[in-house]
Amino acid sequence: MFKIFIIISILFLNSLASDIKTIEYKGDIDLVLGDFSKSNLDTICGFSYPEIYKIWKKNPTFTSKDIENCSELLKEYSQSLGFYRAKIDYEIKNDIATINIFKNEAIKVSSIKVEDEYKKFVNFTKDEVFISSKFSESKKNIRKYLNENGYAKADINAKAYVNLDEYKVELIYIITKNKLQYFGDINIQNSANLSQELLQKHIEFKKGDIYNSRLLDKTYENLYNFGIYKTIIVEPNFNSNSDFIPVNIKLEEGFFKENSFGFGYDTDKKFRFKAQHKNENFLGDLKQFTVGTKVNSEGYELYNNIFDPYFIKDNISLNNDISYENMDYTSYSQKKIENKLTFSKEIFTLPNSVGFLAEHSTIKSDLKEYKSGTYLLNSLFYEIKLDRRDDSLNPKDGYFLSFYIEDGSKFIGSEYDYLKTVSDFKYIKTFDNLTASFKTKIGTLDRDLPIFKHFFAGGAYSNRGYAYEKVGVKDSDDNPYGGLSMIDSSLEFEYNIYKNIGVVTFFDSTMLSLESNNFNDKFYNSFGFGARYYTPIGPFRVDFGFPKDDGGFVFHIGIGQVF
Repeated sequence: MFKIFIIISILFLNSLASDIKTIEYKGDIDLVLGDFSKSNLDTICGFSYPEIYKIWKKNPTFTSKDIENCSELLKEYSQSLGFYRAKIDYEIKNDIATINIFKNEAIKVSSIKVEDEYKKFVNFTKDEVFISSKFSESKKNIRKYLNENGYAKADINAKAYVNLDEYKVELIYIITKNKLQYFGDINIQNSANLSQELLQKHIEFKKGDIYNSRLLDKTYENLYNFGIYKTIIVEPNFNSNSDFIPVNIKLEEGFFKENSFGFGYDTDKKFRFKAQHKNENFLGDLKQFTVGTKVNSEGYELYNNIFDPYFIKDNISLNNDISYENMDYTSYSQKKIENKLTFSKEIFTLPNSVGFLAEHSTIKSDLKEYKSGTYLLNSLFYEIKLDRRDDSLNPKDGYFLSFYIEDGSKFIGSEYDYLKTVSDFKYIKTFDNLTASFKTKIGTLDRDLPIFKHFFAGGAYSNRGYAYEKVGVKDSDDNPYGGLSMIDSSLEFEYNIYKNIGVVTFFDSTMLSLESNNFNDKFYNSFGFGARYYTPIGPFRVDFGFPKDDGGFVFHIGIGQVF
């Protein structure tokens, strides 16, 4: 009985001793940012805490063993940054552990021995602090340079001699190139329905070319972008004694048929539902077949798409979109069958598209000035784009330009002759935690057309001081007329306050005119603020917009970047 009591007592005391709730770092610590900031030291030790907004989650507790392991990890970390004489100790009082860090003097590079050809890859100078990661990076850069210039079997003997007595580091790089290497036989194992000719077009090298590892990486990227393989191996065989290096390419087909379902909500279209089936290799050679439906509180759409990326040789693609929609808009309801046939080709790295658009619409108009009825509009169109954004879902830097022109003609069966143009410009620049964004869209029609072809503005992705499509002149029942000429612009500043959370302030301005080519009509201005929570599919947005002239405010929520 006494032994059981002793065991229970020891376990109880151990449980009390292990309950460390607070960890403090003292000594040579960076206040906010830096190698020795609290957040960075926590990461080194493997300590993680709930995000600040998750107030329902408790902070973790730690044991004395955790603190001991942390002190050892911090010692290794200090040495990796050149502080070989760093002193790390700790003390535990009650539920608080204090870790003391004294970096002391950093060890420095006393000499560097390297041939002139490789000096640009060695990011050290004499009397600079020795950082082990920079030394490893220099070796990788030299190896990469040699692999990209045919010397795949070069020998690299790089040493960092650390002398703790004299407290200095000597760097010595000895490189032997050996013989120039070439690509040898290319062996392809492919389980997907793709022609050998198509695969060969996306392999960036051929037998006899000087070996270049960058071409292997580009080949892997090309094959990955097919989107149909679960396994991609592009592997050179260095075991050969020959100067010709064989390359084995193994491609194992994955799941290329996908059924997807999605639900959403935004203040423009309210509740939304989407169901879609997509075949990424329909009938082989990366042809795509898509069929689906979109439903929201205002109606529904059925759509089908067939895409052939190599319709003519390997540089002209075909895209055929057929859709039917039954939808209520702010000033009219519409039942529309649309067919859009597009041919695309990159010219000087810019996507260029031409095609034919047919729209058969049955309109019920809420505006007395615009008749209800059935209309057939046929047109030819052209579009060019320049996209230099770093990310299409949530860009932080770059710019986007596009120009679209649509020419309707009775010669091809349209009820009206007309010309429509739309120009789009977006610019995003990030400075540390602050992102500045600007966009403007300019559109015009050369004549009045049925209401469904007008430009409309306002809503979560347009002028946020107004409800969806509510900018501009309206009738007595608050139905908007839209416009034949439009300038729709936004300026936004977004500040990242904590990890995935940001706040924004914005100014939106829209001009809508019922006259063709008139860009000097009334501007509808608004300003506001909002919040962002960043997700893998784009930011979750909450915005409050205040129209300058009308008073009140408009609330918007949605997912996806305004820019």
